[in-house]
Amino acid sequence: MIYDVYCFLKNEANGRSDTQIKERTAEATKTSLCTVRRIVKEAEQSEFLTVFRTPGKKHARSKPVTGIDNFDQGVIKRCIHNFHLTNNEIPTVTKLLTKLRSDINYQGSERSLRRILKDLGFKWKATENNRKVLIEKTSIRLQRIKYLEAIQKYRHEGRPIIYTDESYVHASHTSSKAWTDGSKKGLKKPISKGQRVVMVHAGSEAGFIPNGLLMFKSGAKTGDYHDDMNYENYSKWLTSQLIPNLPPRSVVVVDNASYHNTQYNLAPNSNSKKCDMQAWLTEKGISFDPTMYKPQLYELIKTNKENLKNYNIDRLLAQHNHSVLRLPPYHPDLNPIEMAWAAIKGYVSSKNVAWNVTRVMELVKQKVDAMGSSEWQKLCSKVRSIEDDYCKSDHVVDQLTDQLVIQVGDSDSSSSSDWEVFDDDEPGPSTSTNPSTNPRTSTSFADFEGFTPLSDSD
Repeated sequence: MIYDVYCFLKNEANGRSDTQIKERTAEATKTSLCTVRRIVKEAEQSEFLTVFRTPGKKHARSKPVTGIDNFDQGVIKRCIHNFHLTNNEIPTVTKLLTKLRSDINYQGSERSLRRILKDLGFKWKATENNRKVLIEKTSIRLQRIKYLEAIQKYRHEGRPIIYTDESYVHASHTSSKAWTDGSKKGLKKPISKGQRVVMVHAGSEAGFIPNGLLMFKSGAKTGDYHDDMNYENYSKWLTSQLIPNLPPRSVVVVDNASYHNTQYNLAPNSNSKKCDMQAWLTEKGISFDPTMYKPQLYELIKTNKENLKNYNIDRLLAQHNHSVLRLPPYHPDLNPIEMAWAAIKGYVSSKNVAWNVTRVMELVKQKVDAMGSSEWQKLCSKVRSIEDDYCKSDHVVDQLTDQLVIQVGDSDSSSSSDWEVFDDDEPGPSTSTNPSTNPRTSTSFADFEGFTPLSDSD
């Protein structure tokens, strides 16, 4: 609007200088002269006069460092676990930051890395000299161990392992760089991301499941593609596209998205009727005394309900003699289709010059059709090697934590002090500066009594 007023006054200049026109524009629009100068300069430098930067406007976007995608999360997790194998020690933030910068060109700060580690399920525990070392939550380690045992059992039985996942790609998804001679001619990336295309598919060592690709335009206005996918849409895809094309006795691997975990026959809550509590316990074969009060009955329900959950998709697949296996939380690196999505998006970015939804869908379909069994076998082989690394690192973690950690227990609760991280080079809150009395002075792992560096075979 300010620029339109400037142009109007300029057309009726009547001998006024450009400075005078800008002053009159500022007076007419009740803005500062500096603002008018900035807007006019921006318009003169822009090839498209109708496009202006909006000062102060907040756009929904992911954080540049901590808002990393699932694939990068998996890379960081593997880097942490491989640190145990390659360095024979538990990493501190300082050591881990150095390794991530050299291995994967991580650009974030220590503060950002701490936030990412917390989101990935890692926490800090005190050692004998009150220093903090990086330990994965026991509950997450347990779920991963159970998952690895289950998938190895299914493979031993010869059952096909089918990996499923959902992802998305924007209509403007293209390479961020291109050759240019410095002029304004050539390929220009759109300012807007455009409409989002949601993708759902499944694959195994034999390749993508035939006729399993589902693509549709996003209808959600939030930044989360999970808002487009719900249990209703997901169950339709299961029944119409996935189940009819699955090999016999398949094991379908899914992540922990909410629509994968919708339940039927929910356990009663503390406000349920007493008769409903008794009926649920009876149905599940859990003995109870008829004279028990509601709080006592609910205590029984709480003790048993975690192991007696009934999921809708499990029942749906079981009706066709298939099983469901859920990935442990924060472990997209155990799903080869995540790497397949990365390859598909890379193909789209290299070919997308039209920046419309129809063309993006065509490019996704082209890459999916081109990815055969040989490429999928490589992806699955890579995931198997990652599984082996986790198994090896779990043995190393057990040995190291036995020697280092004294704050043990099954509780995964963390207070605010759990996240006051002190690295090798950072003194803690103690006021003492004498190394002999300050428990937070730099100490090598060799200073721990009984510590012996592990060999590669260990």
